[in-house]
Amino acid sequence: MVNNWFTEIGRFTLYALIFVVLMVMYGLLLQQIGIIPIGGKKAPTFVFLLFFQWWYISRFPQNHQGEKKHFLVYFVLQYLLILITALFSSLFLNYFFQTATGLQMLASYIQQSLLELNSFKEVIVSQEGGEYYNSLHAGIKSIDAYSIARDDFWQKIALGFLPNLLISLYYKK
Repeated sequence: MVNNWFTEIGRFTLYALIFVVLMVMYGLLLQQIGIIPIGGKKAPTFVFLLFFQWWYISRFPQNHQGEKKHFLVYFVLQYLLILITALFSSLFLNYFFQTATGLQMLASYIQQSLLELNSFKEVIVSQEGGEYYNSLHAGIKSIDAYSIARDDFWQKIALGFLPNLLISLYYKK
């Protein structure tokens, strides 16, 4: 399949570290303009992951003496890249949201989300019922570092599938 797995794992690790640095820079930029970089605001970081998937596979023949691989090889290699990147980013997020700055940001996000939820309370209760509203309220209050990291990990795994498939098909042998 691949001649030197240590080299590939090294590339994956390098890309994952660069991804985390880009994610931090994006988060800092959002924070500087007054936006809490949690929730839907982290979605553009998936573009970074898409870029690294494409970059890795488009450079694969150059890094392996012009050798092209079968679709499934590219698919597996990209999922390893996604897995390692998701692991690094979720570990970083879990660590960050346990620090003083992260806890403060998380508290602000929870407060903002609860205010937004309360502004739609009447509509939610009338359409879905009070029990549903209470479960949403409890869900928001239960957000912590682990839940953010877990969601980030699984979102990267799930959202990486279609681009992985398309990139693998395009660059196959």
